[in-house]
Amino acid sequence: MDIRLPHMPFKFQTPDGLMEVTVRSGNQQTKAEARHLFAAAAAFIGHGPRALERIQLTPNAKTHGDVMKTLVTGFKVNPDAHDKDSLNYRVLHALCTAQGVIDLDN
Repeated sequence: MDIRLPHMPFKFQTPDGLMEVTVRSGNQQTKAEARHLFAAAAAFIGHGPRALERIQLTPNAKTHGDVMKTLVTGFKVNPDAHDKDSLNYRVLHALCTAQGVIDLDN
């Protein structure tokens, strides 16, 4: 399923709590070099045992702007690739059906 977000940052409710889609940087080590990459993830923003736990939504990109553009123009999610009892499935399904998210497949 291809979706796009109406704005950033984007907050949505899941069965496991309130989440927010944000873009963060992180370093990825390779044998030859260290690369500074960016990716979007849904992070729990409430208090509790899952606070700040993240589920990556987009592939890694070279710039923050590339990831932001992907989020507001369209990206692929596949909740069905995960077990229906898993956290990833619940979060991705909630994101796809959240108010304001635009389904690009329709």
